[in-house]
Amino acid sequence: MNEFSKLAEQYTPMIHHIIKSLAIYKNKEDFVQIGLIGLWEAKSKFDPDKGKFLTYAYTTVKGKILNEFTKESLFETRNTPLEMESQDFVQKAVTFDEPLQLETLKTYCEGLTKNQADWLLLTFQEQKSLPEIASQLGVTVSAVKSWRQSALKKLRKDQALL
Repeated sequence: MNEFSKLAEQYTPMIHHIIKSLAIYKNKEDFVQIGLIGLWEAKSKFDPDKGKFLTYAYTTVKGKILNEFTKESLFETRNTPLEMESQDFVQKAVTFDEPLQLETLKTYCEGLTKNQADWLLLTFQEQKSLPEIASQLGVTVSAVKSWRQSALKKLRKDQALL
């Protein structure tokens, strides 16, 4: 048995105690591994002139586990999975079941330039992408993006006036 294996065997109960004191109940095996990494770092950086190894190892291991626990907690709060009902709703909202009615779209075209109206109709009536619109109208994609940007700005302004 090498030196670190003996050290790991000796300090594994301490790692389990730290995990229990922090009330970590998910992914315990991962946190034990993180604790062992912290123990390895403590062994390699320990200076006997500054105190006892036990104290240094305890604070190093606990700090390493706390850092990882914080990372996981942030990840879980920021990346919660959608429930099935929410996924169905989002899928229905994103999927175009049928194109918008031409009459409705033409009411939005009032106050827009011809190019902006072309972008609006081709996007929402025919469900074409920017490159497809650019190709059909014989212009660059950046020109179509510009029409889109100014059309959306005008439409938002008109909506704010209502």
